[in-house]
Amino acid sequence: MTVTATLASVHAGAPGLLDEGAKREIRRAVLTAICVPGYQVPFGSREMPVARGWGSGGLQITLALVGADDTVKVIDQGDDDGVNATNLRRLVSASTGCAETADTRDASIVQTRHRVPEDWLGGDQTLVLQVPVPEPLRGVQKSVRECGRMHAENDYAMIWVSLYEDLVRNGLITQSTGYPVFVGGRYVMATTPIPRWDVPRLHQAEHLSLFGAGREKKIYAVPPHTDVEPLTFDDVPFEVEYAPGSSCARCGRDDAFLVEAGPLGGYACSDTEWCARVRDGDADVAAHREWSPLALLPDPSRRVGVTTSEAPAPVTERERVASEQEWALKVDGIGKVHGLGGAAAVAGTGPEYRTAISPATGAVVAAWDVSFDVAPGEALGLIGESGSGKSTVLGCVTGDVTATEGRVYLSGVDGGRTDILTLSGTERRRLRVDQLAVVHQDPSAGLDLGVSAGGNIAERLTAAGWRGYHAMRRKAAELLDRVEVPLSRMDDPVATFSGGMRQRVQIAKALATEPPVLLLDEPTTGLDASVAAGVLDLLRGLLAERDVAAVVVSHDFAVIETLTDRSCVMQLGRMVEQGLTDQLVHDPHHPYTQRLVAAARR
Repeated sequence: MTVTATLASVHAGAPGLLDEGAKREIRRAVLTAICVPGYQVPFGSREMPVARGWGSGGLQITLALVGADDTVKVIDQGDDDGVNATNLRRLVSASTGCAETADTRDASIVQTRHRVPEDWLGGDQTLVLQVPVPEPLRGVQKSVRECGRMHAENDYAMIWVSLYEDLVRNGLITQSTGYPVFVGGRYVMATTPIPRWDVPRLHQAEHLSLFGAGREKKIYAVPPHTDVEPLTFDDVPFEVEYAPGSSCARCGRDDAFLVEAGPLGGYACSDTEWCARVRDGDADVAAHREWSPLALLPDPSRRVGVTTSEAPAPVTERERVASEQEWALKVDGIGKVHGLGGAAAVAGTGPEYRTAISPATGAVVAAWDVSFDVAPGEALGLIGESGSGKSTVLGCVTGDVTATEGRVYLSGVDGGRTDILTLSGTERRRLRVDQLAVVHQDPSAGLDLGVSAGGNIAERLTAAGWRGYHAMRRKAAELLDRVEVPLSRMDDPVATFSGGMRQRVQIAKALATEPPVLLLDEPTTGLDASVAAGVLDLLRGLLAERDVAAVVVSHDFAVIETLTDRSCVMQLGRMVEQGLTDQLVHDPHHPYTQRLVAAARR
C-alpha cells in the first residue's frame, strides 16, 4: 500500500491499521516489558499496511498506546519535516484523533528512529523507538534457541569477546548504534537504533522508553529510573562519538550529536528541531550542556596501546568451597542406557555376554556401574576401544550426556557433598567455567574458530568475571606462550591455525581459570604423529606443574602411559580392570587389557 493510499484509507474511516485485539496484545506485551526491563517480549499482530521504511514496530506501539488526548511527535533521522516523519505524524493523528507537534516539549509520545531528542524528556513522556535489530546476541550466535538460553542464564561472555576483538583490531571500540548495555543489572540489550551519544540518556531517565521490532514481533522497555550501563572494560572507558574541534555549522553548539552537514560542509546538529530552537533563542542551552555526555568524549591518552596505567586486578573466578575430601572428582556408579528399559535393560549385556545390546529391550547399554575418583595432582586414564563407553562416562560427568544412574561429586562444590547430576543445566554449565574444563578431541568443539586465539581465552575469562582488558591480554599471552603458540599469532583467527596449534589454544583456554578438574577426551586423536607427540609433551609438563585432577580418555595406551598415574580399562560399557598405569602396561591381568597392551606394543 502506498503512502497516499494508506492516508486515504484512514481519512475514509477504514478500521484497518490496528484492530482492538492487536492493540490489547501489544499493551499486554508493553506491560510485561516494563515489569522485566530489557527482556524481549513477543507479541502477536498482523503486518502493518504501511510503506517500507516507516518502522512498523514503532508504529504499532504508538497506535496501541496513543489516545485522543495525546500529542504525537515523529522524528526520522533526526528530522521532523522529512517525508516519512510528516506522513507518519499525519497517519497517527488522522487515525486516532490525537494532536501532532514538532516540538519535543509539547509531545506526550515521541516516535523516533536513530535518535533520542536533544531535549530532556520528562516523566509524562514516552519515547517509542523503531528497532531494526533487537537481538544483541545475533552477531555472535545465530541460533534463536541458544540466544534465549544465553539471556536466561546471563551468559554474555561472547558479547564481551566481540568488544575485546574490536579493541584488538582497532585500538578502540568502534561499535556505534546498537551498543550493548546492561538494563537493571540483568539483561543485555542492544540500544538499536540510537548512537552511543544517546546511551547515557537512557540511564535513570525520567521517561519511559519502548523499543518495537516489527519484523521479529518483539517489544522491550526501559522504565523510568532504571539503571542502563554500557558494557565496558574496567580499564577501557566508554566513549561517545565525537569529531575533535567540531561544532554545528548552523547553531554553533558543540554539545549535541553532530552529523556531516552535506552541502554546508562541516557538521550540523542531528536533531533539527533542537538546532532551530537554539538559533531562535528558544532553548535552555545551559541545562542541555549539563546533561550532554561531554565527560565521555574520546580521550586518546586512555586508549588501548597508549595507556601506561596498570589495569586493575581482575575479578577472579568463583571462590571454591573448602573440602576435607582427598579427591577432587568422584564418579559413583555411573550408567547410561540409550533406549527403553533403564536399569532393567542391563541384564544380559557386558563383556561376559559380548554385547552392549539388551536382549530384553534392544536398548544400548553404553556404560554401567562405573566408579572412580581422582585426587588433586593426579591423572587417571580411561582406556578402551571405540564403543567401550569411556567417552559416554566423560559426557555424563560434563553434563553433555544425561546419566541413567549414578552420582558425580566435585570437592569444590559444597565440599563434595552435593551430587552435581542433581543440579540444573544452568548450574552445571556454570561449573564448566571455574570448577572443571574439557579439552575436546576436535578443537572446534571447544573453540570459536572465527575468534582470535586471545579472544577465545578472553571468552573463558569474561565468563569467570574478568573485566580488565589489559589483564586479560596479559593472561592470554602468558597462557599461549606456555603452550608454545607464537605470540605473533595471538590476534589471528583460530581458523587460520593448524590442527596441532588449535589444540594448544584449546588447552590454554581450558586452563585459563585454573579449574581443579581437567577432562581430556582423546586429546591427540587426528593429529600427525610428530604433532601429537608435541601435544603430549606439553600436557605432561602442564599436569606435572599444576595441582589439577585430570581424567584422560583415550583408546591409545601410549597416550595413557605418557600422561596418567592410574588407569581404568573399559570394555562394552564396563570397567574390567583398574590399577597403576605402569602395572597395567607391564603386568595386565584381564585378557582384554592384555590384548590392548599387545596391540600398543606392535
